[in-house]
Amino acid sequence: MNLNPNKPSRGRPKTLDRDHVLDVAMDSYWKEDIGSLSLNEICRRAGVSKPGLYREFSNEDGLMKAVLVKYQEQVLSPVKQMLNSEAPFREGLDNLVSFATSVSCNHESPMGCLFIKMRESRMHLGQETRRQVDILEEQGLSTFRDWVKRSKSKGEFTADMSPEFAATYIDAQLINASSLLTHGEDPQTVKKILFVAFSMLG
Repeated sequence: MNLNPNKPSRGRPKTLDRDHVLDVAMDSYWKEDIGSLSLNEICRRAGVSKPGLYREFSNEDGLMKAVLVKYQEQVLSPVKQMLNSEAPFREGLDNLVSFATSVSCNHESPMGCLFIKMRESRMHLGQETRRQVDILEEQGLSTFRDWVKRSKSKGEFTADMSPEFAATYIDAQLINASSLLTHGEDPQTVKKILFVAFSMLG
C-alpha cells in the first residue's frame, strides 16, 4: 500500500515556460540587431537561467530555430494558405500587400518580417537555424511559383515571365518592403510601392 501518494517524480522539475521564452526571444530578435543580442540578455528578459534554457533548447542555435519555427506557424503558414486558395490572383496580390505592410503578429510587434530579417542576418545564425531559413526560403518560392502557375492557367497572370522568375521577383519586392518598414518608412508609402511593383503582373 502506498502511504505517500504525492511522492515527487524523479529528476529535476521542469519550471521553464517554453512559450514564454520563445515569445521573449522572438520579440527581441525582431526588434534588435540579431548579431549583437546576447543569449544572456534574452535569459535576463525571459527570467530564466542559462542552464535552464540550454536544457530546453540545447544551445542558442536551438533557440533561434525554435523561434523561427514558431514564427512560421503563426505568421508564414497563414500566408501560404491564403496563396494556395482559389481566390482570384488580384485578390491574392492585394492580400499579400496588406499582409506585408501590416504588423504581422499583434499590435505590439515590430514592422517588417522576422523571417526576412533572419535571411539577411544569415552570418549570425547557427547551422540548424540557417538550414531552417533555407527550407522556408525554398518553400516560399515554391508557393509563389505554384500560385503564378495556377493564375496563368486561369488567364489572371498576364505578365510575360516564367513562374520561376515571377516567384523571385515577388520575393525580392517583399524583401525590399520589409527593409523599408524596418527602417521606419511609412507603411502606406510602402504599400503604394508594392502596388506599383506588382501592377505589371496581372
